[in-house]
Amino acid sequence: MHHALVLTPDLLEYQAALARYALTDLRLYYADNIAVAQPFLAHCDIVLGQPALTAAVLAQMPQLKWVQATYAGVERLMPANLRRDYCLTNVREVFGPFMSEYVFGSILSLERQFCAARAYQSAQQWQPERLTYRGLQGLTLGIAGLGSIGLHLAETAQHFGMQVSGLKRSNARLETDIPVYTPDQVQTFLEPLDYLVLVLPDTPHTKHFINAETIKYLKPEAVLINVGRGASVHEAALIDALQQHKLRAAVLDVFEREPLSVDSALWQLPNVYLTPHVAAHSFPPQIVSIFAKNYERFRNNEPLLYEVDFERGY
Repeated sequence: MHHALVLTPDLLEYQAALARYALTDLRLYYADNIAVAQPFLAHCDIVLGQPALTAAVLAQMPQLKWVQATYAGVERLMPANLRRDYCLTNVREVFGPFMSEYVFGSILSLERQFCAARAYQSAQQWQPERLTYRGLQGLTLGIAGLGSIGLHLAETAQHFGMQVSGLKRSNARLETDIPVYTPDQVQTFLEPLDYLVLVLPDTPHTKHFINAETIKYLKPEAVLINVGRGASVHEAALIDALQQHKLRAAVLDVFEREPLSVDSALWQLPNVYLTPHVAAHSFPPQIVSIFAKNYERFRNNEPLLYEVDFERGY
């Protein structure tokens, strides 16, 4: 018999989703905070949990063998002072459609000037000559980070007729026909872009990927969209570039510190469009579906889906 702790604030949704599965030899315990979880920690060998909450209880779980994170990002479980003697899996292959909706909704809004049109509507002004636009066909889109999300974005961009390229840490073969660059080719990758989308993980290699130096490689007409991790952008350098119009605009869903400080200049810059880390939610039914598949693999001593490499951080 295995014992799994479901540790997440979205407890009722996870209970409802798990009730649809008959998972053999598994007893489930539910907690929406660390205090409620305490009685279950000593005998649970599995956690289905939010990374931040899970990180706080790792040291108290002597039987732990496997953690299924409820997010794609598992940086809260990566610090070197935390234990790594268990299998960690995260969530993949489910966020691509949500990210595509966010990214291309933003691009279309910018190109079609929807915000300006709304302002003219509020002022009851008929201004067709000011609402000029260009189509997406032929525009260049660069995607930094070619995991499952990045590849989905590339496919969506190709449907619009965009010229797409990608940046990846290694030049390992991918199932895509787009040009793929490595970090030593970053200037070549960035220079032609109309739009740059970041879907990078949070690792030492990706920290401040966008900084004062790399911004110089981008065209002043380029737009930065960050839906990956806030740490991949040096915010002070970005703010300076936006204030000096070295970039056309930035669409930001993630930040170096969250919540974003009320005194951050990003709130007031007219060429910044920000959202509070909502580009792609973890929906419990999808997460539980992955957990159920992985649990059967766990029972049968088979390799688990989406295992995280602690050294790489993803």
